[in-house]
Formats: sequence, C-alpha cells, structure tokens
Amino acid sequence: MTVEMLKENTGVAEKIEKSLTLFVEAVELSSDLEVIGTAFPSKEEVFVIRDYSKTEGIEGAYVEVSIDEIVRKVTNCDKAQEFINVIQNDRASIVLNGITRIVGYYSRVNNWNKSKVGELRDRAKGSYGLTGQNQLFQSDRLDMIDSL
Repeated sequence: MTVEMLKENTGVAEKIEKSLTLFVEAVELSSDLEVIGTAFPSKEEVFVIRDYSKTEGIEGAYVEVSIDEIVRKVTNCDKAQEFINVIQNDRASIVLNGITRIVGYYSRVNNWNKSKVGELRDRAKGSYGLTGQNQLFQSDRLDMIDSL
C-alpha cells in the first residue's frame, strides 16, 4: 500500500468517524431519542433508535437509520440536527401550492372558479385511509384550499 492510499483511507475513516460522532451526539442531546444499538436487518448496518415520544404499536417507537446514509449526509452539527428533526417528524411541512390532479390531470388551482375549489375542499375533507384518522397536516391543507 502506498503512502497516498494510506492517507486517503485515513481521511475516509476520519470522515466516517466524524459523521457518526456528530449524529450520536445529536441523538444524545434529544430528550426523546436513544441509540439502542446496531443491527443488520438487510445488507447494510443500521443504528436502531428508540423514540420515547411514540408508543409501541402501529407507528412504532423504533427507527432504523442507515449508517451509510448518516455518513453521506451528516457533515456538521446543523446537518446532524436536521437529520434528528426528520427522525422525530419535527420539521416544517413542505407544501406545494397551486397544483392538483383532482380533475384527472395536473392543473394549477389559482385560476379555478369557486365551484371547482369547493369540489377540491370536499374531496380534501374525505377520510380515505383505513385507520379513520386525519391525514398529516390536514388542517394546513384545508387552510390552503380556503385561501384560494
């Protein structure tokens, strides 16, 4: 092995260690998360994280996070915190304003008449899931439709 290859491998190892350390520190700063350990549920190794804000059941209280994904995405403290926010579903919703497929094709809703906007609202109120629970961000969605 040449000196250059050794330096390159050392740099990669340091990057991996830094990413994992930042991630684990961000988990430890969270009051609801705890790293339980690692596992190999498929071909790749994952961190198993317990989310104490959730009860065990349908949603699940355990999250598996790919170590490969952590190494690729966590480069500093801010990125580590963003990653934790995604795990906890504690981030701003992403809303795509003005496009729907309610009429059979994608169209902008900003130029729809009142009756078509009303149809969109009526359909948005529907509960089509098996659980009977409202969709995530349902009130934000209805507020957006009301603002049209």
